[in-house]
Amino acid sequence: MMQVQGELMNKMEVAFPSADPPCELRGDLYLPPTSKVGETVPAIVVVAGSGPVDRNGNAPSVGMNFNTSNRFAEHMSNRENGHAAAVLTYDKRGVGDSKNPDDKNWYYRAGMMDFVRDAVEAVRFASRHPTIDKGKIVLLGHSEGAIILPLICREVSKAGLEPIWGCIFYAGFGENLVDAMKLQRETVVKEVKETPGPQGWLLRRLVTKEKLEKQYSRFMTKVNAEDEPDFVAMYPCGLVKQPAKWLREHVEYDANDALAKHITCHCLAITGQKDFQVRNDFCMPERAANLVPNAKSVEAHRPGNLTHALRSMEGEAKMLNLKTDYKRMGKLPLDEELLSITDDWCDRILFGAE
Repeated sequence: MMQVQGELMNKMEVAFPSADPPCELRGDLYLPPTSKVGETVPAIVVVAGSGPVDRNGNAPSVGMNFNTSNRFAEHMSNRENGHAAAVLTYDKRGVGDSKNPDDKNWYYRAGMMDFVRDAVEAVRFASRHPTIDKGKIVLLGHSEGAIILPLICREVSKAGLEPIWGCIFYAGFGENLVDAMKLQRETVVKEVKETPGPQGWLLRRLVTKEKLEKQYSRFMTKVNAEDEPDFVAMYPCGLVKQPAKWLREHVEYDANDALAKHITCHCLAITGQKDFQVRNDFCMPERAANLVPNAKSVEAHRPGNLTHALRSMEGEAKMLNLKTDYKRMGKLPLDEELLSITDDWCDRILFGAE
C-alpha cells in the first residue's frame, strides 16, 4: 500500500503473461485495505472499451481521458462493511506499459479474439492471487468490453478455470459493434439536420448520410481486402491507423447468439438513456431476460441521465459535442446512480446468499 496526498492507496502494479507470450500485460491490482492475512475477497476484472485504452480507462494517444476504470476500482476496493472487492485493471496490448518490443503495431495488429484471450489471462492471474477468491470473480465490461464478455466467459471455461461468477455490462449489453457504428452515423446525420443557423448550413453541406456511408464503404473495402491486412490507414495520408483484423472479427461475431449460449452466470446490465453510442432498449428488464435465458439471474437498468462516459448530464446529449463533453466528464466522479445500482447488486451477488 502507498500513501498519496494523505489517503491510503491500496493498489499495486502487476504484470502477467498476455495471450502471446513472452509479451506481458501490465496493470494495477486494487486490494481492500482491510484485507487480513489469509483472507480472500471477491474480484472484479475490468475489460475496457474499444480503442487504445489503458488501465485507467483512458486513451491518451487520441486525447481522451475518461478515468472510468481507475475511478471504479478506487470505489469498489474501498467500500466499507466488509463489502470491498479486489479490482484488476490493465493496459491493453500495445498500450501504456503493455509493450511488445519487437512490434510497435502490436495493438493495431490485434483482433477481437486477441483481446478476449488477453482478458482470460487477466482472469487466470486474478484466480491465482492469494488474496482473491477464485470462485467469486466477476467481469466488468464497458462498451466493447461489454460486447465481448460472453466470449470471455466461454474461453475461461475452455481454459479450465473456475466459471465466471458474474458479469457487469456497462453501456454495451445486447449491442454489436457494426450496429453501434451505424447508430452513431445516423445520429450524426440527424443532429446535423437539426443544427440551426450558419453552422448548421455549413455542416449540412459537409456532412450527409450519403457521404458518411460512402466513407464507411471505402473503409470496409480496405478492411476486407484480399490480403486480409491486420490494420489499414483510415485516410490516404496514412497517418491514422485502424485495426482491420479486429473489425473483421466483429463483423462475423453474433453478439446475441453468444449472450444466449455462453452467459450462465449472474448478470447486471446498465445502459443510460443519454448514451448515443449504443442502444439502451436492450436493458428493458423483459428484453434483457430474453437475451440471457441461461443466466443465473439478470438485472437491467436504464438510468435517465447516464451517458456512455459513465457520468450523468443534464440537458441534451449530442454526438457533435462528444469530445468537449467527454473531456469535461472525464474529470468528474462516476455517476452516483450507476455506482449505487452496482453496489446493491454486489451486496447481493458477491457478498450475499445468491
